[in-house]
Amino acid sequence: MIDDSLLSQLKGIGMSEYEAKVYVILSALRVASAREIHEQTKIPRGRIYETLTSLGGKGFIVASSKSPVRYSPVDVIQTFERLRRESVRSLEGLYERLKALETETPEPLMQGYKLFTEWTRDNQIRMILRRAKSEIILLCNDKEFLTRYGRDISRAAKRVPVYLVVGRKELAGFAPIKCYVGGSDIAVSLFQHEEGENIGLSMKLLLMADRRESLSVLEDNGRLTGIFICPDIYASYLSRKVLQEIQPVAKN
Repeated sequence: MIDDSLLSQLKGIGMSEYEAKVYVILSALRVASAREIHEQTKIPRGRIYETLTSLGGKGFIVASSKSPVRYSPVDVIQTFERLRRESVRSLEGLYERLKALETETPEPLMQGYKLFTEWTRDNQIRMILRRAKSEIILLCNDKEFLTRYGRDISRAAKRVPVYLVVGRKELAGFAPIKCYVGGSDIAVSLFQHEEGENIGLSMKLLLMADRRESLSVLEDNGRLTGIFICPDIYASYLSRKVLQEIQPVAKN
């Protein structure tokens, strides 16, 4: 749900209604395709690219150079410090700086993003499950997550191979599709750590799609944080290692 008061504030600095909606959604999701932005904002498809181009031209967002094109917001501190400086300059100075932005826009770098809110994590997980084209590997050690995303996992499994790995055999009863368990390496490296490894974090979920992007949900003293990485240079290696080790959960 987009906060109307936030939209009003963004329109107050010169954004259109569509620009404000897109910018808010991207600020929450951190990275998304034009189609995914359309699904979240309900902005007509014919206006999405026009709006994204406008925001990019104003320095609020950047686009990846690879296909499919993904969009992400420029660092918010950097963006609004620039706006603050520009607001106190003369019209001539402002004009010269905006012209310079047209040729100085940096090459976008897709990297890791923290997802702090439940809404953001939920939407990004569901989008990954929808857009995967060749393979999904999902490691889960939490009954609540299996239940919450069960329908999305089942839909994904009808399109691409989905390898659902549970941390404990008793979780198999909550799995919406055929599931697997891992060997000792997966257990001590991902689900639980060996004695003496005082990491302080526990993994609830690790989702890897097409061996190029990943999303993990970690718990630290009862607080959940998501980490989304695209492209994830380790996803291909880790995916292969997981598939080499897992075994189907035997049916009772």
